[in-house]
Amino acid sequence: MEPSAKASFLFRNMTILVFVFLAYVCGAYSQDLQNSDSINIQTSFSPKTQQKGIKSEKHSGNFYKADSVFSFRSSKGYFPSLAYDFGAQLVAPFKINHKQFINTSIATGITVGLYFLDGDIDEWARNQKQKHNWVNKSSPFITHFGGDWGIYSTIASGLLGAVCSKEKLVQTSLLATQAMITSGVWANIVKVLTGRERPMADYAFSKSESGTWYGPFAVWDQDLAIRKPVSAFDAFPSGHSATAFSIATVFAMQYKDIKAIPVICYSAATLVGVSRLTEHEHWASDVFVGSILGYLCGKQVVNHYNKTHYDQSGAILSVSKPKAELTFVQYDNQAGFRLRW
Repeated sequence: MEPSAKASFLFRNMTILVFVFLAYVCGAYSQDLQNSDSINIQTSFSPKTQQKGIKSEKHSGNFYKADSVFSFRSSKGYFPSLAYDFGAQLVAPFKINHKQFINTSIATGITVGLYFLDGDIDEWARNQKQKHNWVNKSSPFITHFGGDWGIYSTIASGLLGAVCSKEKLVQTSLLATQAMITSGVWANIVKVLTGRERPMADYAFSKSESGTWYGPFAVWDQDLAIRKPVSAFDAFPSGHSATAFSIATVFAMQYKDIKAIPVICYSAATLVGVSRLTEHEHWASDVFVGSILGYLCGKQVVNHYNKTHYDQSGAILSVSKPKAELTFVQYDNQAGFRLRW
């Protein structure tokens, strides 16, 4: 399967799995509401109990109940948040502060330096796979975690969180899918605009020092397409590295209170990046830029989530006001209607 076809296949699978995941959690959410309604019916005969139940519901921090992730209108909903993330990431380069400008300059300098070393690093990486059997066996396995296996693992963690009622794990998995989607879109846009050869295509065709840059939309140039595969145009940046670091960053930030989690997450993502070198799929500069892209997308997604869900002290923000509700109430030999808003 060609890299572009594989990317399209993975994107479709990711989209389907996200919707399956949301549908599964939505089922849990619906069940939770049914249980809540049953409790309210049982307790509606006691005014004191009823008021206590309403107060408890209003201040609940459970995201299944308040400002639902399934809402299309609330800023806390999955898709409104995803749309906001795309917009914020799009304008981010035009709103950088002094510190971010310095960091961007450093990252640009490292990328340029790696570009001039890409050929040597690629040769070194290929030799490692040829010399060491454990690298040869583990590299193809590890590299999948920057693609389909990473996506499936994230979805699985979310489903596990839903089954075990671990709301933070469910929310973290949802945030990871947002980071994956945004980083994947940006990575593919840059690929189309740069048209850089992968190492495998470079060795077969142009044989330049660090791969030929064919420029914007070269992948759709029919004259070039006749002679070259898609791998000749989609090296920069590494999509697998972007995916791995977007997932790692979200989990590392969400569970930063557990010191081992960030270390494990970033180490695993780094191994995915290295595997792209040993698999002869990307240049070192591709991997570095892809990793930075994934990190920035993951960080922005988590920061936006924290901004909409928590105040500066870390306390959960108050939930939205309940909708108006008209309910029939019967108590002993009396009956009537209750209006709540």
